[in-house]
Amino acid sequence: MGARVEVASLPTGLRTAIYRWLPAGPVKAVVVGVHGFAEHAGRYNHVGRFLSERGFALYMYDLRGHGRSESPRGYVDRFERFVEDTVAFAKLVKSETGAKTFLLGHSMGGLIAVLAAAELGGELAGLITSGAAVEVKVGLLARLTLQLLGALRPTSRVRTPVAAELLSKDPSVVQQYASDPLVFKDPTVKLLVEFGKATAKAWSAARRVTVPALVLHGGDDRIVLPYASRKLYEALASADKTLKIYEGLRHEIFNEVEREKVLSDVAEWLEKHI
Repeated sequence: MGARVEVASLPTGLRTAIYRWLPAGPVKAVVVGVHGFAEHAGRYNHVGRFLSERGFALYMYDLRGHGRSESPRGYVDRFERFVEDTVAFAKLVKSETGAKTFLLGHSMGGLIAVLAAAELGGELAGLITSGAAVEVKVGLLARLTLQLLGALRPTSRVRTPVAAELLSKDPSVVQQYASDPLVFKDPTVKLLVEFGKATAKAWSAARRVTVPALVLHGGDDRIVLPYASRKLYEALASADKTLKIYEGLRHEIFNEVEREKVLSDVAEWLEKHI
């Protein structure tokens, strides 16, 4: 079953595309998904279909500056906007459904999810991350150059498309991502600077997350190295936490050749926590 999609405003004022994948029968629980850098919620149709067939609803929105959001493409004035939008969206979904709510974030969305989970506290039933970009290695010179540009020309653009072949071993995923008109290839300097600054805040946030957590990562991820998730797992204050590193999988584990195994693990974990 495909997503129900509408363009609506979040309580923060962001007008954006909102996606709902709903089960045919009763809803066991709701998963609020947060997509990654330079992508959009429409790429998660197969995830929503998989979860909804098993009784879980998936709700997602296009992040500020991404996909079909009505805000400047590839730009954010401060990273906290992503967190504020996600906290507001999760609260909206929970009030709309009245169901147990889990937060799932991929890559930069994983970083946003950790920061949002620290704010939401016990309003969440659990946190799931995939290839969470809580630590991104940038050379000192590149970082200083970006910071200088961010101060002088924040809306200037850098042609730094994500290397699509590092996302998945599945050639169709690589081709679709590379040709997707909703995927920007030229983020603003300000977005890159804010992204980098936010990673430093992940660790204090992780120590405030006490809900059950499932931390997932591809063992062959060269965009965000697996040690980032190992470090996140150690930092989380959750008494109930699980770390899974999938050997041979690249960055987008939900889009890998072995995606059924990964999604089955997510569904099984959700079943245990409802």
